[in-house]
Amino acid sequence: MKKLLTLILVLLMAAFTLAACGGSGSESESADADTSEPVSVESLKTFGDVIALEKEDAQTAVGSGYVVYAFKYGDTYYRVKSAIPAELEQEYIDIDILEDGYEEKQQALISDVEIDEIENLNDQILSSEECDALVGKTGQELQDAGWRFGDGHSLESMEFWANYGPFTYTVVFDGEVPESEYETFDDENDTKDMTVKSVEFMSIGDATTIE
Repeated sequence: MKKLLTLILVLLMAAFTLAACGGSGSESESADADTSEPVSVESLKTFGDVIALEKEDAQTAVGSGYVVYAFKYGDTYYRVKSAIPAELEQEYIDIDILEDGYEEKQQALISDVEIDEIENLNDQILSSEECDALVGKTGQELQDAGWRFGDGHSLESMEFWANYGPFTYTVVFDGEVPESEYETFDDENDTKDMTVKSVEFMSIGDATTIE
């Protein structure tokens, strides 16, 4: 009888040990999954690698013999560029954007294209000091320096969304616009004589246009 009880206890202990080992292994696997390292963008080889990233603010342009892809990954904005064969470029352009799944088809066409250039765009973001230095300038002076207006505005608050380099900024002008002129207001022409009150970084802008 004592031998039977001893055997039962041994079997029970073995069962508990196996259960504990199984639980420990699951926790280890979960920990491994949670500590995965972010991808180094500089190590990417093809546009397919870029497309597979979990990114934000992605935009693509194909034309003039190039494919350009801009996006935000983590806290950094990037732009990747490569030459593209004329036949592949035309095939990309010929895809009907009204067709279901057209984006996936376009991405599939450029996925095997090897990346020629990877550019970190963060150093092109104007600093707070650079934005503050624009206060007091006119809209014409901004345009002469390469600022592009026309992406939208709020005339009630005198906020205008303007592009400079690959980014968009909120430019606030002094003054006000009569409500009767809202419908005919032209961002580019009608801000030329206005004075800048503040400039603040907003987001990525037209980052795929290469000048």
